Amino acid sequence: MNLKYFIPAAFILILTSFKPLVEKPLKGISDRYPNDAGIEKDPDVLFVEKFHGGIPAILRRYSDIKNSEGMSLDTKDVPEGSLSPAIKMTNDGTINDGGHLFKQFKPGFGGTVYLRYYVKYPLSSKGYIHHESVWIGGYNPAVSYPDPRAGFCDLGDKRISIAYEPVNAPAMDTYLYWGDMKYGANRKCYGNDMVNGGPKARQLKWDQWMCVEMMIKMNDPVSAYNGELKIWQDGIEVGHWGPGFPNGYWDADSWINDTGHPPFGGFRWRTDEKLNINYLWIEFYDDTTPADQSHHIKFSNLVMARKYIGPLKR
Repeated sequence: MNLKYFIPAAFILILTSFKPLVEKPLKGISDRYPNDAGIEKDPDVLFVEKFHGGIPAILRRYSDIKNSEGMSLDTKDVPEGSLSPAIKMTNDGTINDGGHLFKQFKPGFGGTVYLRYYVKYPLSSKGYIHHESVWIGGYNPAVSYPDPRAGFCDLGDKRISIAYEPVNAPAMDTYLYWGDMKYGANRKCYGNDMVNGGPKARQLKWDQWMCVEMMIKMNDPVSAYNGELKIWQDGIEVGHWGPGFPNGYWDADSWINDTGHPPFGGFRWRTDEKLNINYLWIEFYDDTTPADQSHHIKFSNLVMARKYIGPLKR
């Protein structure tokens, strides 16, 4: 046999025997509901906010409201594929630090919960963002208003707070409070971050609509470290943390993803079964705006469900 011809042929055979490893987009609930039309009727959907009905009707859907005077609806600047208005929250550096909509769920949700929403960060807010995103979590006992209590530790039977936001804009990262969270400076507990420039880290793009989705799997039983967290940005996975994945280490209150270290041990989100997912907090907190300035943020097409939702489909 003439090896001059055999080797290239074998090489071609090997190349054609393997398909490229391309990550396929996940099929989500939104695939069945183009433009999110009717998505609220899906049996796996828990809550939908499309900001329909006008500001007074929207406010009636929430248990605690801050600065409703600074809220308005925008029907023109909405995410691609959306048929719904966006809510615009505005602050005035002279008199307030933003606004919020807080919703309490009774009796709350256990198991696995997904939250998807759209957010648009204006370039004019660069350098002034404090906490601007949608937080999801639980209080025990449940309350009808936000009570973040920054810096407190030992929350295993009291509180869970989960968010994905511009922790250090334009870097996007998690901001987590839970029972086994790690201490930061001066033995205080502030939101733990999990992405930290990891292999799938993404940044925000100013003045563009961004789709955020979070999956929270509660630990069960409450003694187990089998809870999980998964984040997507614009339908692309940013990170997934659970029992035995990914590898990395804690540097104070920051998880550093690093294949050369042991695996993550999983989340023990709670130590009391009464603590569940029982609130949603649409938050605009900008406490550094100068007195002569006003900033804003926009939110749209929020869905909570038992299964992956995915970005808007047209």
